Amino acid sequence: MDASQRLTDIAEALSIPRARRHIFLCADQTNPKCAPREETHELWVHLKARLKKLGITSAPPAWQGTEDYHPVEPGNGTVLRSKVDCLRICEQGCIAVVYPEGTWYANLDREKLDRVIDEHLVGGRPVEDLIFTRGELR
Repeated sequence: MDASQRLTDIAEALSIPRARRHIFLCADQTNPKCAPREETHELWVHLKARLKKLGITSAPPAWQGTEDYHPVEPGNGTVLRSKVDCLRICEQGCIAVVYPEGTWYANLDREKLDRVIDEHLVGGRPVEDLIFTRGELR
């Protein structure tokens, strides 16, 4: 298998072509400024577990990062998640942004993150009282 086909297969397994939303969460920071690293790490672990439990994210293929390629079925998730070192706000963390809307959330804790998951990622409605800014990409 050539390298480009391998990347295509990983993208398919992760449901990248079918994703409707992508959440970026500031977590496990190298130099934490917006919130303690322990708190943001806990939120990252919670986010991954909730999305998996809801069945709205797809796991990477077991062979990703190894030489042992085995064909896999395309994933059926609709939400992508990425842990980022810093979203450059550095205040009132934990910070997250959801695309494609470009909706930014601050002061996230487990309860607020659950609202973002349930109302925005699943329900498609941004959580207005938690938003501090918007910035749709153009």
